[in-house]
Amino acid sequence: MTAQLERGSGVAVWRQIAQILATEIGQRRYGEGLPDDRLPSETELAQRFGVNRHTVRRAILGLSEQGLVNVEHGRGTFVQAGAIGYVIGRRTRFTENLSQHNLKTAQEILSAQKMKAEANVAQALEIRAGAPVYRVELTRRSLDAQGIELPLAYSENWFPATRFPDFPDVFAQHTSISATLASFGVTDYTRRESRIGARLPDADIARHLGINRQQPVLSVESTDVDEAGKPVKYGIAYFPADRMQLVVQGETA
Repeated sequence: MTAQLERGSGVAVWRQIAQILATEIGQRRYGEGLPDDRLPSETELAQRFGVNRHTVRRAILGLSEQGLVNVEHGRGTFVQAGAIGYVIGRRTRFTENLSQHNLKTAQEILSAQKMKAEANVAQALEIRAGAPVYRVELTRRSLDAQGIELPLAYSENWFPATRFPDFPDVFAQHTSISATLASFGVTDYTRRESRIGARLPDADIARHLGINRQQPVLSVESTDVDEAGKPVKYGIAYFPADRMQLVVQGETA
């Protein structure tokens, strides 16, 4: 297989390897109905192409940047099956969104603490700066048939503490934002605003999403309001760009 590489051709060796692997992915040599959609390990690919692991790692990163593979720390490199469509509309609910793709989801509360609202949080929630709020960190994962979890979202969420006293305790019981808000009398809430962006993740976001810091993420900054138009939640959610595709419905604000 090393004969496929043309050293001194003016094309970097790692790029040639990436091109060869991309062609093989296109030919469905990995995944697409095979028992395992995992690529060979870095060591195996280094031996195959007669290069060091650093060169292979750069090639894999190139494939990841193209959205062809997904690197899962501790598991390996897998052919990217295609992004999941995540609908953003007037009523945006994570579990309902994913259930439309027949995906089971799991949620983990990373932290929940009471704090003083910073200026941007206060403005979004229409409260005074320094007023008490609850900040809740969450991760969301999909579960495949084998029970393997794949991180799909990491979010920071703020709720006005005066209106929702003991929110973290109630949320821990319900494990659902909608059910928790309903217990406080908010039977329905809608999305007032969504701001969508893209960026490279910092170390914490990358760790929570199980990606490296060179893989872009999509961000959605949002404010949800009750039926009277009063803000009940401000949040920022991050999605791996190679796993999630944001779909904006026409009815959204």
